[in-house]
Amino acid sequence: MTQYRTVRLPEDLCAEAEKWMSARFDSLEALLSFLLSEIVRDDVRKLDQAEEQMVQDRLRDLGYI
Repeated sequence: MTQYRTVRLPEDLCAEAEKWMSARFDSLEALLSFLLSEIVRDDVRKLDQAEEQMVQDRLRDLGYI
């Protein structure tokens, strides 16, 4: 079961975000969930790339590549 948290944001910021993305998202919560998911996913992707680079560097240092 998913648990939820309450987040406090400025009213004017929320109103602008709702106007800006109302055609694409049903609610401000849906917009924020999407944006946070993308940020987390991007960070994981960067970490995976950094780890891959470290492995390649190590293999190169060992003469395997």
